[in-house]
Amino acid sequence: MPTWKTHRVLVDKAWPESLPRGELYRGVMRGVVEPDVEEDRVYVERCRGGRCRRSEARPAHHKPQPDLVEYYYNLAHYHRARGDLYNSGRALGRALHYVHDGAVKTRKWLILDVHDEVEQKMDALAAELPHICREAKPGRSNNPVNALCHAYQQTKTLLARFAQEAVTPDAARAYRLRGLKKKIYLALAGAAAAAAGVALATHASLLLTLIGAAALLAAVAWTPRDYIIAMRGGALCLKPRRAKPVMNCEGPPNTYV
Repeated sequence: MPTWKTHRVLVDKAWPESLPRGELYRGVMRGVVEPDVEEDRVYVERCRGGRCRRSEARPAHHKPQPDLVEYYYNLAHYHRARGDLYNSGRALGRALHYVHDGAVKTRKWLILDVHDEVEQKMDALAAELPHICREAKPGRSNNPVNALCHAYQQTKTLLARFAQEAVTPDAARAYRLRGLKKKIYLALAGAAAAAAGVALATHASLLLTLIGAAALLAAVAWTPRDYIIAMRGGALCLKPRRAKPVMNCEGPPNTYV
């Protein structure tokens, strides 16, 4: 993983003028290194002998973690919409931490793992951002310049999105209602199809019953895009399904100093 210095330099160099440098910035600078101290967990399926069970594990370093990035990005919006800029920054910083870690693509040469050397070079080159990226080929890589510039570009993109995608409380409430209506309509359609299949009581109707039941279950589990936008406006709190994050809508722990 990049050093704390590299994480923070990436944030500082990519910080847009459209975002304030007060409590939000201070929170990001803390959050971008927090996952190394207070680890999130992800759920993994382990199968053996035809039986599978879900267990918790630490997120794999240098492997993209889109679920955690998206969750913390939405959570940052949630806290900002509710007026908590510091914890908004912490959540945004945690998202950026996983963006940075995912920029390094590990590769082993025989028994030698070269990623430590790559990260040390990234640390030495970070002060030269963004000029060093003029002739680079940004992308997930074990080339320190390419990896560093990829992390820089991804950081700029995420920070720009955060500055532009603010959702007002009124809009958030409207999106929440629209998402709820969609779930209700899908559930009613599924219930109607299942009831019709039962009423017909024929072999052909069995398929209709199964489709209706599946639609009903899908409606319960489905998270409409409207709900995600509603969370960004502080009207709704969603949890990731494949991860157990440290921070949540109620507020994060404060064990890290």
